[in-house]
Amino acid sequence: MKKLILATALGAAMASPAFAQEETGNTSMARDGFRIEARATYETPTVSSIEEEGDVFKIGSAFAFGGEAGYDFAVSDTVVVGPYAQYEFSTVESCEEGLCLSADGYLEAGLHVGLATSIDGQFYGKVGYAEQDYTFEGAGLDVSDKGSGFAFALGYEHSFGANFYGRVEGGYADLGEVFTINTQRRHFGVALGARF
Repeated sequence: MKKLILATALGAAMASPAFAQEETGNTSMARDGFRIEARATYETPTVSSIEEEGDVFKIGSAFAFGGEAGYDFAVSDTVVVGPYAQYEFSTVESCEEGLCLSADGYLEAGLHVGLATSIDGQFYGKVGYAEQDYTFEGAGLDVSDKGSGFAFALGYEHSFGANFYGRVEGGYADLGEVFTINTQRRHFGVALGARF
């Protein structure tokens, strides 16, 4: 009987590492599901000269605050793809001699792709459609215009536990013509979010 017990224990001990290895091999690092995040970015809307290529002028720089929501689908053990949408409130304003140009709300929506590099780390990219409102005030005028175009961003995400994460991100948007002037937006910021 003792020999039988020892033989059974030995067989279980030998089988356990193989079972554990099989379970580990099936573990996916992909971060899928619904996510929502709060964002704080430092944005710099710019205008570029139509006449001279390469001439770029800052409208101003300030902080923008907002949020983003998305849903990611796992297409492999390390890659996720899914739609996203974000909105940020801008505080940029440039004034001179009683004339003020200010950037208002920024909207962006498109496709998000993530590549997990570890259980906690993920690099990601986003590409989509963007639009931003601008207001010109002064000299008896109060007019608004909207720029729209393509946007992209690159960033890194790090998980804190099973559901929470933090992000660092930089991006660019080409917003077309606003008040007949070519307009762009650059941003660098951070985000804190949760995935469900």
